[in-house]
Amino acid sequence: MRRYLSVLLIAISVCLMLVSCSTFQASTSNNPESVTQSSPMNDPYAQQVMAGLAYFQKRADEQLKLAENLLVALKSGDINRARQAYVEARPPYEEIEVYAASFPEEDEAIDARPYAIEGGETSENYRSIHRIEALIYRDNNLAAAVPYGEKLVDSVKSLIAKLNDPKNFNSSLNYAGMLALAEEVPSKKISSEEETWSDQSILIFKHNWIGIQSQFEPYKSKLDPAVTAEVEQAYKNVMTTIMEFTIPGKTMTKPYSSVNAQQRGKIVAATYAYRDALAKAKAALNIPDPPEG
Repeated sequence: MRRYLSVLLIAISVCLMLVSCSTFQASTSNNPESVTQSSPMNDPYAQQVMAGLAYFQKRADEQLKLAENLLVALKSGDINRARQAYVEARPPYEEIEVYAASFPEEDEAIDARPYAIEGGETSENYRSIHRIEALIYRDNNLAAAVPYGEKLVDSVKSLIAKLNDPKNFNSSLNYAGMLALAEEVPSKKISSEEETWSDQSILIFKHNWIGIQSQFEPYKSKLDPAVTAEVEQAYKNVMTTIMEFTIPGKTMTKPYSSVNAQQRGKIVAATYAYRDALAKAKAALNIPDPPEG
């Protein structure tokens, strides 16, 4: 019943927002660059934002179930079961990460690596899934991972609450997140080997790109077909760079350590090109950067 009421309230909120957006678009259609976006209510792309957000809300519900499954696996004491559950739990948030700036506390709690926390691994504030990763793959210590599995479940529940509040999102934040994540893959994640202990960095890159593209899709109807085609081709190109490292029918990918320097270089070049194509789409849509601060 509570889930039904929650869905109903979200639907009502979206409907009211879209009515407001339609009225606003009529008054700003001649000068979209003058739009300031402090909330979806004055966003000419509110419908696109909400369509993308709905995908992330679905993925967050799936993330919660996978985090709960991971906790059960940690408690089982079965290392192989825990490793499988860990891999299965990784994709949803790596897609949702596009909007990380809208929920920084949850992002840190769910996905921070040691460098982001004062004291690194020695700090109890380091509680993310990467801590669980090290305890599973490096230390073989499932008992020590259980408290962090419990915290992960709580953090995902908090994430769901943030995703269910439309006020946290708009097209400026949407595109800023898409561009930031598209750049982060080649500029940081490849150079630092995102999944140091599990060797599953390819899985991370793949789902980062899926998340970015999920947010681009709703804007296609507002863009010149040539701009859309450039983004779609760039997305296809990045996926092609990792195709040989994916395993059909499995979440797990081949070890990132099996990717040689030349292959990594191709991933880097293709991902920057994807970022640049997305930037062209943002410019064509006249979407401003989010306000600072």
